[in-house]
Amino acid sequence: MSPAVAAIALAHGLLGDVDGFRLWRARAERVAGGAGSRYLASFAAFVDARTALHAGKPDARLVDAACADFPPQDWYRTYARATAAELAVVAGLPDAAARLAAAEDAAVENAWAAACLSRATGRLHGDEAELDAAVRAWERLGARFERACTLLLIPARADEGRAELATLRPS
Repeated sequence: MSPAVAAIALAHGLLGDVDGFRLWRARAERVAGGAGSRYLASFAAFVDARTALHAGKPDARLVDAACADFPPQDWYRTYARATAAELAVVAGLPDAAARLAAAEDAAVENAWAAACLSRATGRLHGDEAELDAAVRAWERLGARFERACTLLLIPARADEGRAELATLRPS
């Protein structure tokens, strides 16, 4: 149940609602029985890293938390690892390329993680073709929000990204 509650925090965070994010993040911890709960740890790390990434507030501590040694059977560890790699790139961490390479296994069976890592690679190398590949990967997933965020990184398509984000905002 706690990842579902944390997903509400993610939605608030991506909408820029800091108070709503904090409220639902705290609720997720209560439902899980604490932030270190094995039922919440990897998903919470993903939520925190993805929200920081969207808010443009890179934080090395969040990168480290999302790169924790989660159990292999943890469903959300690949989301956390991929997002941590992208956050490391945006933060300009000296080991960002190594973190990106270490996260490659996350993409093997997770199309979301693969698209995220493609975007992170494009960001790291300033590679517009890689960003275009990430856009196509998000399209295949029907991940309109992530697609729009990626379009913002491509100067010639940034207006398209802003328009898409505007259609996704609640009225």
